Amino acid sequence: MTVLIVALLLALGTATFALQNTEAVTIQFLMWEYQTSLVLVILGSAGSGVILALLASLSSRWKSSRTKRSLEDTVRSQGERIRELENQLRLARETLHPPESDS
Repeated sequence: MTVLIVALLLALGTATFALQNTEAVTIQFLMWEYQTSLVLVILGSAGSGVILALLASLSSRWKSSRTKRSLEDTVRSQGERIRELENQLRLARETLHPPESDS
């Protein structure tokens, strides 16, 4: 929840900053030249940064997801193995010490 609040505050700060800078600017990249508002440049740059950060984090998220799935499978298989061993132990105890009947 704290991360969401911080992200919202950063977004509001960026939007406020962008809206206070409305001058027209010329963007030059290699051979291209483009005239636009500084608001669009600021918001576009911030948006591009967010997208690049999300793309960069996909790899670690995917790896964490795979690790979690693997660990869940291990826990499940170990649980099954424990149940099998408990059954074997119960059968061995019954064989060594059969229940006494009330005769």
